[in-house]
Amino acid sequence: MKSLTCLAVLAACSTAAHQSTAPDAAPTLVITSPARGTTVDGASVTVTGTTTAPTLTINNVGVPVGGDGTFSADVPVAPGISLIETHAIDTHGNDVRDVRAVLAGALATSDGSQAATIAALATPAALTTIGTAIANDAKGVDYTAAAQALGPVYNNTGCLGAVLDITSISLSNVGVTLAPKANALATEVTIDNVVVKLKANYKVACIGGSDTITVSASAAHISGSLGASVSNGKLATTLPSTTVTLDGFSLDLGGIPSELTNLFDSVVQPAVQNALASLIESKVPPIANQAFAGLVAKGFTASLLGTSSTFTVTPAKTAISTAGLYVELGAKTLVDGGAGGMYVTAPMPASASLMAQTKGLGLAIECDLVNGLFAGLWAAGAFETIVPVSDLSIASALLDPNAAQLALSMSLPPTVISDGTGNLQLAVGDAMISVQDASGTQLQQLALSLHTAVSAASQQGAIALTLGAPTLFATVLEQADDGARPLTDSEIEGLVGAAWSIVGGQASAALAKLPLPAIAGVQLGAPTVTGAPGYLVADVPLN
Repeated sequence: MKSLTCLAVLAACSTAAHQSTAPDAAPTLVITSPARGTTVDGASVTVTGTTTAPTLTINNVGVPVGGDGTFSADVPVAPGISLIETHAIDTHGNDVRDVRAVLAGALATSDGSQAATIAALATPAALTTIGTAIANDAKGVDYTAAAQALGPVYNNTGCLGAVLDITSISLSNVGVTLAPKANALATEVTIDNVVVKLKANYKVACIGGSDTITVSASAAHISGSLGASVSNGKLATTLPSTTVTLDGFSLDLGGIPSELTNLFDSVVQPAVQNALASLIESKVPPIANQAFAGLVAKGFTASLLGTSSTFTVTPAKTAISTAGLYVELGAKTLVDGGAGGMYVTAPMPASASLMAQTKGLGLAIECDLVNGLFAGLWAAGAFETIVPVSDLSIASALLDPNAAQLALSMSLPPTVISDGTGNLQLAVGDAMISVQDASGTQLQQLALSLHTAVSAASQQGAIALTLGAPTLFATVLEQADDGARPLTDSEIEGLVGAAWSIVGGQASAALAKLPLPAIAGVQLGAPTVTGAPGYLVADVPLN
């Protein structure tokens, strides 16, 4: 709730309207609709009210005032939280302002029924790093035991024949490269300094014998195409067929009789190559599955702002192209007690092109998921708090002398939108702040609305957001009759910058709980977060 404390600080430094410097009494302005906290399932809202001023503007557009002081105007509103700023101006220049917010657009309910998209893109650069991680795990495979389990790699029990079994495989290093192409990852496994020992049980003129054969190569190259698909909620890879080449091939037949030399010259190398192919085809996909498993994020339950929130995730599809390995998930969130919230939904299709500028691991999180979460938290009362004035340090000096606490509630849930140009905005509409004395009696009441740019912060392994200096609109709805310490615009400006930075940290802490894809065994760096139509997009470097 520290983020809400900061909002309360801001509100305590807010003002009702433009302060007139003219000696005459300011005109009256009463907005009868929309009420604070109104939701509008559409693209316009009707604003009505009364005023004693001859001149009226709503969002900088002139509105005629009737002879009886009434007015009415249809005002266009964009999807998200829109501010309705009304000014009543008399002939002496007295200006009375009312600012209130509406949540407009196609609305959805935060009952956990609507899925939003999370997508991930492992770019070619990321796949290079992932290949290194796969190689590190591949080094730990017991190739000797795996080869022995294959049984004979050559079996000819005739009177001039042999049975060959691998007894050991040694190597110095394993390398794996993954290169995306249409529908598959071109995969090459390089095994350096391979030494394969085989036991040869042979017969010459039906007389048996045995000896050890040693095959060595400076490098073995196993090449194939790694495919990927979503199966049973997991990302599954397959390596259906491979080809093997051996560099610097050497064959030591030991004491094998000369009658069998020509036979072994022709059968040992392909037998070893087939065995290596079989081992790689069986061992690499499970290792790759483990490395890629994090791309299919799992559901979980977490506490956000002290409220239990459950995320469910359903893998939807995967695709491989020259852009990389793309995975798409459907995610739902349900906040305990938060089924009654409303939020603006603007579902947008996801694709790898959303992350076209990504240099590492790309993540795209649909704004609907974030806004559905915020709406659930709002409906559950997670944004309501009471803050002792003693916690507000400098701000406490600006309040009524009898102020003991601030009670905060939000008329609308916070909303994140992307303007489609790479910029993100967070909006708060009509946060209601009640300044109270020790008995809970209200001394002052304010309504605070604001919006601010959202950008990236530096945090490894998670999406961290930082919020810029806000554009702030405040209306003082009630002040003490004695006028003690009335709030002014200059007091707002003096404290907004310092207090608002803390809000960004708390917003980041909440969003970091989202079920984000990752890659096991790979260190994630500090992301860069931008906006795309309907999405938060993060480029996460892989260290």
